[in-house]
Formats: sequence, C-alpha cells, structure tokens
Amino acid sequence: MRIIAYTGKGGVGKSVISCATAIKLAKLGYKTLLASSDPAHTLSDALLKPIGSVETKVGENLWAVQVDPIKEVMDNYSVIIEYLAEVFKAREIDEALAYELANFPGTTGVATLLKAHSYYKKGGFDALVMDLVPSGEALRLLYVPHLIGRFSRKVAKLVAPAVQLGKIFEPLIGVPPPPEEAIDAEVTLLERLDAVREMLTDPKVTSMRLVMNPDAFSTSNALRALMQASLYGVNVDLAIINKVIPPEVSDPYFKGWIKAQKEHIEAAKASLEPIPVKQLKLYRSELRGFAQLEEAAEELFNGEDPSQVYYVGKPIEVAVREDGVEMNIPAPHAKKDEMEVERIGDELIIHLHTESSDLRILIPLPAAAFKYSLRSAKLINERLYLKFSRE
Repeated sequence: MRIIAYTGKGGVGKSVISCATAIKLAKLGYKTLLASSDPAHTLSDALLKPIGSVETKVGENLWAVQVDPIKEVMDNYSVIIEYLAEVFKAREIDEALAYELANFPGTTGVATLLKAHSYYKKGGFDALVMDLVPSGEALRLLYVPHLIGRFSRKVAKLVAPAVQLGKIFEPLIGVPPPPEEAIDAEVTLLERLDAVREMLTDPKVTSMRLVMNPDAFSTSNALRALMQASLYGVNVDLAIINKVIPPEVSDPYFKGWIKAQKEHIEAAKASLEPIPVKQLKLYRSELRGFAQLEEAAEELFNGEDPSQVYYVGKPIEVAVREDGVEMNIPAPHAKKDEMEVERIGDELIIHLHTESSDLRILIPLPAAAFKYSLRSAKLINERLYLKFSRE
C-alpha cells in the first residue's frame, strides 16, 4: 500500500488537495481509501457526500472514512486510561479531571495513526490518502510512537515484576498498582507503535506532502514541518502551493497581491530545494464536488501518477556534537558574495542578493541549536554548512 499524508497550516486547502489526489488515484485504477480525522468533517463538505466512521464507497475505486479518534482511543487505550485515572483519583483529584489528565497529549492523534496502520496491515487498498490535522500537531503525533515507545518500554519492564508486591503496599503508598491487563495492553500497544514508526519512516511506503499558500505564515509553517520531518526521518517528497492567483487576473486591485505571491513562491522554492514544488491556482469559487476536484487534480498532476515518490532524501541535515550542533542545507546556484547569513531567535535568515532579485529565506532551527550561537557558515558544493557552539 502507498500512503500519502498531506499536512499544512489550517485553511491552506489540505482537504481539497487530499480529495483531488484520491480522485486522481482512483481514476488511474488504484483502489483508494481517503481518510481524515479532522473533527470539522471536511471530507463530507468537499465531496458533497455523507461520510462517517465506516469506509464508504463514494466513487469507482474510491472509498472515504472519517476516522473517529475517540472510538480509536477507547479501542486501544481504555484499560491504560482507566488505570491512570485511578492513580489520579487516588491522589484526591476530581474524577472528571482525572480522566482528562489520563488522556495524555497526542492520544487521539496516535489513535488515528494506529487506525492508518491497521489499514496498511490489513491490506485491501492500493493507496491511502490521509488528510492530517494542521502541521504542528500532525508532525508531533507522527513522532509520538517512537518517543512514547522508548519511554514506556522501560517503564513496563520496571513495573511488571512489582505488580503483586504493589498490591501489598497499596494502603501505605496510596497508589493502586497497574493491573496485569493494563501492562499487557501497554506491551501490545508498544509493539503496534513500533510498527507505525516503521511504516511512517519507510519512504517507499509513506510520503508526507506539504500544503501551503503563497504567504509568509503558511510558508514558514511548511518550513518548520520540513525541519521536523528531516529530524525524525519522515520523507517529504512534494510541496504544493495552493491558491495562486492565475495570470489571467488583470484587475489592478490584485496587483499588490500578485507581486507578493510571486515573491513568496520564489522564496518557498529556494527554501524547499531540492523538493519539487507544484502550484494550484485560486479558483473562482470553493472547490466542491467530484467535477471541480477532478479538474483541480488534472491541473495539479497534469497526467502524472500521484502515487509516485517525487523525491527521497533529507534536504536539511542536523548533527549534534559534543561541542555544539552542525547543520547543512541546500544552496543551489548560490555564490558566496551574494549571500548573507544571520541568526535571529529560533530562525536562520539567509539573504540572497542577485541581479534579478533579493530573497529573504527563513530556516527554522532545531531545538538542539537554541542554546548555541552561530559560529560559522561555509558554502561548499552548493550546500551551506553551519556550525553552532557556545561563545
């Protein structure tokens, strides 16, 4: 199964592009499942068809499902959540609040990924197109399986032998020991989380695709998504700039918008290099229904197969050393005398001065570099090598 996960800032058009991609795949003969965990039920709005928590056939070779994260949480976490709630209640925390605390951050998102993996494992579809929640949350959740897995495995190994002993000391310590079924559930969950991580980090299986608009906010958001994906090994193979004002618009009212969009598109392409960047025009009206979505798909992919892997690699490379952090990024066609690099807060700003234009490229820094200062920047073989260390 081929998995394509679209993410981006809220409002950039992820759902529309997810739907268009799925429709194109289905038209090419792939048995395709379109899935979303967005509580706004945007798939139903875009496809103009009722879509629920059960896979519903919406067209030839095309099914859609609105993943119910609450149901997935209860199916996968109920025993663990009940135990955590009991622990909090033992500490005299209000019962309602105890259940809120037991649902640790990212629970529903992880459940969505577990559901995606169940489709992958079960088979039956050639392609799965995922309309993910906005970038920041989606990316954090993509990495939760690995982070939780490492931590919880250690905890499970420590807790398991002490369950019976814990029952003896429960009156003294005031905290109930975890029941055996909770430990069994956690071990099973860890195994599934490891499998999810393997699925997400295999570039032949999963591609994450960034969706943005030609504006500063969504472009910055997409670059942060790329940075995080590079750090955690999720392959980003394509970026799509949506809602681009088409050339036929000549109304002077939009002159400033068109100029600004061109500048943002040029900067985005330079920042995302060598990842391919596609553009989709701003249509006269909201894209809804199969006819309009199919038209958008043809414009976007222009005879291509959307299931192809457009790019494999890590555009941004980060290495943590004993004395600081080293980072290198692509800088195609850049010349030393045309480039200035400075660090402002948690971002790196690259100024490119050329005869045709001046570009200001923002690159988000990894958290590991926050405590260090930028010490050197060298341009070698069209890559910019940066070193961060203490002063």
